[in-house]
Amino acid sequence: MDLIVANYNSTTLPGRLPRGSTVGQSSTFLSSSNPCLDFFFQIVPNTTPSESVAEKLTNAWAHNPLTALKLICNLRGVSDTGKSDREGFFTAAIWLHDHHPESLALNVGVFAEFGSFQDLPEILYRLLEGPDVRKIQKEERLSRKGRGRSGIRWFRRGGGGVRKKKRVESSVMREIRIARAEERSKREKEEAKVLREEKIVAMAKKLIDRYGND
Repeated sequence: MDLIVANYNSTTLPGRLPRGSTVGQSSTFLSSSNPCLDFFFQIVPNTTPSESVAEKLTNAWAHNPLTALKLICNLRGVSDTGKSDREGFFTAAIWLHDHHPESLALNVGVFAEFGSFQDLPEILYRLLEGPDVRKIQKEERLSRKGRGRSGIRWFRRGGGGVRKKKRVESSVMREIRIARAEERSKREKEEAKVLREEKIVAMAKKLIDRYGND
């Protein structure tokens, strides 16, 4: 009994954990004091910014590298084996390449088992073109779609409230506009083809350089 009391008196309790608020303004702990546990619970698919993923992965790896590696697999896991968080996984894979390239090279096969074999060329593509290449491409597509729709004019018919596209130009001007649009589209396709070929050549050169340097 004396030993129990002595151990109790000498026990050092952990300090208070930092608290914060959820999206619904409910009180919550900001950390569990275990970086791996924080990584598991606080990385939310399609929500957590890539900077936060990298930061929490850094802390988790410093705490327990093996557990952190398993958590990366859990990020990509599909068919009820994980979170199916593609973007979070690719952020983690890029982080691995930058900080522990051998761990990435030795585990690419395992990553493919949890996700897809197509993840491997995707990782390589992002290494060559930059980690935000898909985000940039998506923004460019949305921008092009927005420009294409900006020329459509809609008018409200009096009384019924039905929106209807109304031609403003004469039939002759319309034919001219269509011909110009077709010519511009053809020219853009030719330019896009040239750019694709140039990108393929540039990517091949990058791949050869990376293979020789890594």
